[in-house]
Parts: sequence; C-alpha cells; structure tokens
Amino acid sequence: GQNTIEEMALAAKDRGCSYLVMSDQLSLTELEASLPGLSPRARRAGVAQKLKDHAAQSQAVVRSILDMGIGLGAVENVRELWIGNAIGFSASAEIIELLAEIEGVDRIRPIVIEDAAAYQDVTPAPVPAPAFLAPAPAFGAASASYPFLEDFESGSLGSAWTVATSGTGYASVSADQSPNGAFQLLMASSVDNNASTASVTLSLDLTGQTDVGVRYQWKEFGDEDNPEDGVFVSEDGVSYFLVQALVGGSTGFVTKAFQLDEAVAELGLSYTSNFHIRFSWADNYDVPTDGFGLDDIEVAPGVGVPPPGVPEPNIVQLQAPQLWEAGFDGSGILIANIDSGATWTHSDLEARTWTNPGEIAGNGLDDDANGKIDDIVGWDFSANNNDPTSFDTHGTLTAGLMVGDGTAGAITGMSPGGTMAVCQIGGEFNYWEAQQYAMDIGADVISSSHSYKWPFVPKPDYSMHRQICAMELAAGIIHANSIGNQGLSLTTYPIPFNVSAPGNCPSPWNHPEAVQAGVSSVLGCSGIHVSDDSLYTSSGVGPAAWEDVTLYDAGYPHVQDPTYFDYPYGGFAGGQPGLLKPDVCTYTDSVMSTTNSGGYTTFGGTSAATPQLGGGMMLLRQVQPEAFPRHVDAAIQLTAFDLGPAGKDTRYGAGKLQIFDAARRLVTLGRAADRSPAIGSTLTLDVFGEAGATVFGFFSPELVVSPNDWNLVEPTFLFGVFPLDAFGEGSVSVPIPNVPTIVDVAAHLQFGATVIDSGSWGPGPLLSVPETIVFTN
Repeated sequence: GQNTIEEMALAAKDRGCSYLVMSDQLSLTELEASLPGLSPRARRAGVAQKLKDHAAQSQAVVRSILDMGIGLGAVENVRELWIGNAIGFSASAEIIELLAEIEGVDRIRPIVIEDAAAYQDVTPAPVPAPAFLAPAPAFGAASASYPFLEDFESGSLGSAWTVATSGTGYASVSADQSPNGAFQLLMASSVDNNASTASVTLSLDLTGQTDVGVRYQWKEFGDEDNPEDGVFVSEDGVSYFLVQALVGGSTGFVTKAFQLDEAVAELGLSYTSNFHIRFSWADNYDVPTDGFGLDDIEVAPGVGVPPPGVPEPNIVQLQAPQLWEAGFDGSGILIANIDSGATWTHSDLEARTWTNPGEIAGNGLDDDANGKIDDIVGWDFSANNNDPTSFDTHGTLTAGLMVGDGTAGAITGMSPGGTMAVCQIGGEFNYWEAQQYAMDIGADVISSSHSYKWPFVPKPDYSMHRQICAMELAAGIIHANSIGNQGLSLTTYPIPFNVSAPGNCPSPWNHPEAVQAGVSSVLGCSGIHVSDDSLYTSSGVGPAAWEDVTLYDAGYPHVQDPTYFDYPYGGFAGGQPGLLKPDVCTYTDSVMSTTNSGGYTTFGGTSAATPQLGGGMMLLRQVQPEAFPRHVDAAIQLTAFDLGPAGKDTRYGAGKLQIFDAARRLVTLGRAADRSPAIGSTLTLDVFGEAGATVFGFFSPELVVSPNDWNLVEPTFLFGVFPLDAFGEGSVSVPIPNVPTIVDVAAHLQFGATVIDSGSWGPGPLLSVPETIVFTN
C-alpha cells in the first residue's frame, strides 16, 4: 500500500476509525460473466455470495491478525465490507503497522465523520422533532347527539361546543385565511408575542356505541410545536389523554382521522353518556404566523380512516398517478433509503416500511445470520444498532417522497405501494456498509440524498465509491443519488468535481450523446422548480471526471484504480469531455413530504429531487421485473422531457423524469444473455412482454435519441419474430455470422409489439429500449 506511518497513526488516533482495502477486487465484467442467464433478483444473491467468498479468501491473513488483536485487547469493532473487499476496525497503531505489511493490502485509511449536514443535499435546514407532554386541564359540556358533523357553515360555534382559553387565546369561526368552504374554526392568540392556549371540547353520548371514528380537516399556520397541540379524549371530563398530536402540519388543509374505539381501548377508557373530545392549541401569535384551522369535524361510524390521499403536484407532473391507474404502485418492490434514518412510524410510512422476514423481533438473536441482531426495519450503521429512527428529519422527508402513501391525507410518494428499508448513516464507510446491506437483503433500488464532496478532508475515496457501485450493478441494483447543491460555488467545488460522489459515478447505460466507457449503478439527479420546470440553479454541475485525481490535487491521499480512468477531463482546464452528468432531473423546492412529527412540510435541494427518482425506479421495476438496470436507465433517459440545451446536458441531464412514458418502454423487453457474443456462435435472446403478444426484433449499427421512441437509425433489419407464451415470455437463438470484419462492431437491437392491454398503455406499438451487443473474436 501507499500508507505512511503518519497515516497509520492518524487512522489509529481515535481507535475505531480505520478501514483497510485489499488490492484484489472483483470486476463487473467477470461477475456478470460468472452468472449468465439469471434474472435481476437471482443475480443479487449470487453476486453477494461471490463477494463474500472472495473477501473471506483474500482477507484471510488480515482477519487472523485482527482476531489476534481482539484477543490482546488491541482491536475491536471489526466490520466486514465484502462488497468492496475491505474491512473496518478499531486498532492500535502497532496492529495497523502489521496490517500494512501484508501482501495484497492496498491501503489503510482513517474513517472521518463530518457533521451530518455536510452530507445532506437539502435546503433549507430541517426542523427538529418536538416532544409530547401532558394535555391541558379538563373542561366539558353537555352531550350532543351521535353521529355528529360540524362544518361551521352556520358562521358560529354551536351549542355542542365548549371553549376554553388562557392568555389572549381565542377560538372562533371565521371566513378569513382561505377557509375550507365559507367558514372554518380558527384558534390563535389575539395579541402577538403573548403565550396563550385555546381549546374546543365536544361532548357526546356514546353509550354502547362501536365502530366510532373521528375525521376532520386541519391546517397549521407556521405554528411551533407545543404539548397542548392535539386531540384529547376523556370519559369523565376530568382526566384527558392525547390520542392524536397536531404538530408538524401542512399550511393547507389535510384530512386527519383515527379510530376512536382503538384509542379508547388502548387507554383503558369506556364510552359514557358524556364522552369528551377536545381539540387544543398553544402558542403566542395570531394567524397567519401561528394558529390552527379546523373544519368538517365528524364523529360517526366508518370515518376513522381518511379518504384516499391526494397526490402532490410534483408527483402528478412526473406521471406517477398514470402508472398507479394502470395497476403499478411499487407493490412488491424494496428500496433501501440510505440517509439519516427515518421516523418510519409516521402514518404514511408505517405500512410501507420493510419488515425483515428472517428476523424474530425482540429475541436478541441474529436469526438471519447477517451479523445484525433484530434488524427488523433496517440498521443504524452510525451507532451500529437496530434502531434507525432519527430526530434529524432529513431521512423522513426523503422516505415520504419514495413511498409516502397518503394515509394522513397527501400522497407524497412516487411508489405509495412500495416497501422501504431504513438505513441510517454518517460518513463514507457507513454509506458503503449500507450499500452492502441493501444488496444482502435483496433491495431492488437504492436511493440516497447523502453525498461526499470535493472540499472534504480527506477528499472522497472516489475509487471505492466507483468499485462498490460497480458491484451494485453486477447484482442488478439501480441507484438514485443526489449530486449536491454547490452549482453556484464553482470555486470551492470546481468542475469536474462539482457533482458529488457517488452521484458522479457512471450510470448503467451509455447515453448515445455521451462518451462510451465504463458503467455503474448510479443515476445522478438534478433539480427543477415545480412552478415552471426552471432549473434549481444550485444543483451540481457536470461533467464529472474519472482519471488520476493527482492531476487536480497532488496530495490526494487515496490509492486509485486505473481501471476507472475511463472518463478523462484533462485537469481543471478541461480539453476532454469527461463523464456527462447529471442524468435526469425531478422536482425540488416547495415539494411536500412527511416529517418526523407526523404531518407534512416542504423540502428542497437535490435531496428532495433524488427520492422522487428512486421511487420512480421502483415503479419501473414492478412494471418489468426482468429489466436490468441498463434497461431501466435507458427507459428513463430516452423518455425524459428535454429541458435546457437540446439533448443531454450538464445541468438538466437528459431532462425531466416522465415515469409513465418510461414504463411504456419496458413493457416489451429484449435481453441478450451474452452482450459480447463471439462471431460464429449462437446468441440467445430472452423476450418479455404482454401475454400472448407477438414481438418483432430489428437491429441497426447506429443508435439515436428520438422523441418517437424508435431509436435505431435507418436502414434497420428484421432479424426475428417472437411469439410470447401465456406468461409473456419467449426465447430464441440467433446465429452470429463468422465474419471477422464485424469484430468490435456494435449492433443495437430493438423490439416492438402491438398493444394488447390498450386500457393501460394506450394505442400504438409498445417499443422496447435498445439492447446493445458488441461482436468479439
């Protein structure tokens, strides 16, 4: 390795902050060649096992020294990173010196943890979660009849309600502040900067009732969170209990609901002839600075579940509801959210959060033998425990844009039927551990709004990011990543390192307008504004560079893999094209998502744009489970709505994500078992589509981005007709001519079929994305 004694001492300084990387790394090419003909999910398990076996063999001496050090008390916290043939540990300087002398050790580096905000690509800063305390003192009224509905359209509070206030608080019906209908109930302080409370209490005769639900409309005027903010119940008008907190809400009305039967049973209460339901507020300013709005309060059978949520405008503009209507909402697809953890108990996320089928909750055992005890919903890699819940709301916000299902009233997620594993991380090593975990649990998609930036000390380990993203691709995983918000800071974050890692890694598919070189799993995501599709100008700016980083920084501390010097830029002066990044854009700034306190709030930065791409990828993987990442990527980039300069560019990428259009390109799929067939051999093609369809295959030596979905340059040649069976599958063998002149020549294949299910996909042929093969000798 290229490690000095000083570097070893730095790595050992905090005892637990080192990682060691072996020089013997498996390549994407050899892994793909070793597992031919497997579907994406089958390949994931196969690749993971090969990586584990390879790391165990090549690290045998390293692990024996670490085991010895554990016995001596000089080593602890050993963490295997087989996805990159690496290992993390805490060790004394003497142990590190021993490890550095082992043949095959490439480098030993310190694990450096920055403040979490340095990794997150969000603007503005997130709001911390509140604490919930005891309710306000009791107050009651005479009973009203059941079922009950109050829409306040009389213009005043009816006799069913009792009002209680303190300070300068008030509760009154008003037509101000954009009511839901003609009138709404407002609770606020009539005098600014004066601590106040207000509550309205409804008393009902619920004796003998069952299936009692409560549903209402609520909005929040920028209110700070207080323990009095919520819905409380009492069986006697004396002791009140919180049943639903009203914190972290939306500035527009949202539907809130709960089953009163369940709440009463959990609290050990009973329905009485004078049962109390109280809506309470506390803060210190009048609307619109503080205050609550309430409307359409119902207490009746069957209303304890809110009506179907309404998709947010950004989700609509990215075409997700069109796919939901066609029957694709992400069901059966698993995404790993690599972020700050999440409050996955949010009502919009709880049913969408993964439950590890290999673990028995709470038994203190590692039932699935993955090295993690009781990892039921995911893992906290920063604290190395099974609770990835965080008070940093960043990860809850990204989660909502992936899978938020609208239980609380607003559908914020692109895949509201999908499933999310929660991964909480800190620095780079945690990030790589989370990528490994995603592969191990069988994730179909990874999305992360954390990234690692050029000014960091030390700078990002770019080769390691590239290597691990290549292993993801070998395993059939596709990965959405933020690219940073430093597009207006080109001095501190210079091109070609303005796009942060791993969003600067190549995507799975070579875009025809870009340099044709190496690939990996990652699509880097830029941002645009919801209002007009204009650029979020702080988005990272490409191109990126993959070449010797010492051209840019002579003191770059990491050993590099020359395999990844495949997209040179030529130093800060440029002169060569580099890697065209970003790949695609979605919406940011003023997009709504889930927050830790149970409501919704706006979110921005490429942190917000990226999970919409990740959630969209989930939909595509459901539409066509046989599609590899290269097919999903091609569908996304070929159907993106072009913005900015014509073609793929360094700000918008290929353009705005159009997820229904992308899905339509995956319904019919042609897949080559070997994309480097030898001349004179036979090529096997697997074809997928609608059950009973007839698929036609064409090829051309040239490829083009085209708005009409036909990507082959004329003249094209028909090479096969493929009838699909009742499962929508077919296979055919195609002979390759034994002609030496076609060696190293590319052939681009495209497949088309007539639509059978026109109700889902509309009229016109279903054209596949291109599949490229290169003939070999």
